[in-house]
Formats: sequence, C-alpha cells, structure tokens
Amino acid sequence: MSSKHRERVFKALEHKKPDRVPVDEPPGWREDILKQLLAYLNASDVEEVRKILGIDFRLVSAKFKYEPWQKDPSKTINEWGMVFEPTSTGLHVRFFVHPLANASTAKEIWEYPFPELSSERFEEAEKQTRMWKSKYVVSAMMEATLFEHAWYLRGFQNFLMDLISRPNMANALLDKLLKYKIEMTGYFLDMGVDIIRLGDDVGWQRGMILSPAIWRKYFKPRMSTLISYIRKHSSDVVYIFYHSDGYIMPIIPDLIEIGVQILNPVQPECMDPVEIKRLYGDKLTLHGTIGVQSILPFGTPDDVRQEVIKRIKECGLNGGLIIAPSHTPQPGTPIENIVAMYRAATSYKL
Repeated sequence: MSSKHRERVFKALEHKKPDRVPVDEPPGWREDILKQLLAYLNASDVEEVRKILGIDFRLVSAKFKYEPWQKDPSKTINEWGMVFEPTSTGLHVRFFVHPLANASTAKEIWEYPFPELSSERFEEAEKQTRMWKSKYVVSAMMEATLFEHAWYLRGFQNFLMDLISRPNMANALLDKLLKYKIEMTGYFLDMGVDIIRLGDDVGWQRGMILSPAIWRKYFKPRMSTLISYIRKHSSDVVYIFYHSDGYIMPIIPDLIEIGVQILNPVQPECMDPVEIKRLYGDKLTLHGTIGVQSILPFGTPDDVRQEVIKRIKECGLNGGLIIAPSHTPQPGTPIENIVAMYRAATSYKL
C-alpha cells in the first residue's frame, strides 16, 4: 500500500511534480510554542499536531542524557561534559562549561572520553522508524556534525583560534568527531532511515563565520568522507540533508560536489531562495525558506499565506521544495501564523 506522504516527498526530491508541496516541522518545537499549538488545534499531543498540520516527515535521534550539574543544580550537564545555564529571561540556554576549553595538546583531545555508542542509545529511534516508515519519510538527526560540535566541546573562540594557529588541535578534534559520526550513521542506516540530516551553522546574517577557504580546508573533506560512507553503506538510497543557518552562498557548489541533495533552511533574510533555485534547482531540494525573523513573527496570517504561495510558485511547481519554518519559531510568534503557513502549503494544489 502506497503512502501519500512518502510518494509526495520522493517526487519532490526527484524534482518531479507532487500533488502538493511537502511540509516539514522544525527539528524541535519550543515547549511554549508547542503548548500554544496544542491548545489552538485542540490536539492531545505533538503527534496529533503533526497529523493536523499535514507534516510529511518524522525525525529520529540518538538519546543522550541531561541532568542537574552537581556543582550547581540550577545548571544542566550532558554526557559530553557540556554545562548549560538558562538566560536571564529563562527562554533560552547558553553554554557555561566547554569541557575541552583547557586542553593544550592533541593528546588530551584524543584521550577525552566521548559517550559510548551502543544499540541502547538508538532503541527508541529504531522503534519509531519501524512505526513511522510505512507512512512517513523518516529523517535521522545528526546536525551539529563537526564545526558546531567541536566548538561546543572546545569553546567558540578557542576552536576558531585552533583553526588558524593550532591546526594540530583542530585536526585532532575533528578527526575524533568524524570517526564518532561515521559510527553513529551506521546505526541509523541499519534501521532504514530515509534521510540523514547533517550540517553545521557556518553562516550568519550577512556572511560566513568561517572563510570559504577554512571551510574547504577542514570541513569539506571530512564531510565528503562522511557522505561517501553513507552512500556506500546505504546502496545510495539515503538522501543527504545539510543544515546551516545564515549566508552560505560561497560553499553551495562545494556542498553539491560532495553529495548534498537537500539544503536547509535557506534562510530568506540571508539568502534569496529564488536565486538558489535558479542557480542550483536542478541539483538541490530547498527545505525551509519561510523566515522566523520576518514573516512568521511579524506578518499577518494573510501575509504568511501569500508568502507561502509565492514561494511555491517561484521554487516548487515541479518539485525541489519542502516548506518549513527556517528555524524553530521563537517566543511571541503568533500561532495563527504558524498554522497559516501549513494550511497554505497543504491546500495549494500543484
């Protein structure tokens, strides 16, 4: 028995005309936004929200523990040794401890213990994949693949300095992470996911955090190795998804070269989705494109509807587009606008 959700998504990924543009959700709803969605839609849980909104995808991930930090229970520590504290508003968290901040040699980095990967860490993901895959397209979360994960461990400034003046430190950490992420993908491939979500935030509002030359030196070859592993061990049937917030126009051709097929979030405040579609639309599917810094928080429901229809007409009439918010909608975003985005996309027939 065929699934409309799966058929629709794969047609779009193959750059063929689906019945309607596929839609996806952010990789995690904020609790405050989800609570409002549940009330607005009269839904009992997040899965019912997904069904009401017409979400064509489901997301699975490995499980890592978070618990109160013994030194200060108001803060949280995870299995990597990263410590987080709430911001003054309580609406977000920020890093308080980077566990490798004081490392001074590559040997210390290699000897730092990463959380063990075992089948138990993937049990829930495997169960969800079996439950969902007959109906929905299943994506595996592996974002914050290299750059972000490295600076989470080392500290942002430290790691940027490593890239420039301590390449032995940078290479040690990135090689250790690459080995870990290759092992992690093996579990997801074995359970039969459809998409692997890779990526790192290497762009900001008007430019790149890293120069394209630095990205090509350290990250392109390692990401290529990871993608090649995925392709080889999935018989080339798993789609490669790459996430980066911000402006990353200079490296889009590189991403295509190493095998990226889905680009997210194509943040419209930073890059023009129409230009990317014109330049690379035969090779990339655009995922996201509806801005959480502009139309969703500050427009009206009608503004959102018009933006979605415009995006579909310009970028999605013959596949190659998946509508989603460009990030997790933030506090104060009108729930009516979020719902309008999904209703406009799912009601517009191609």
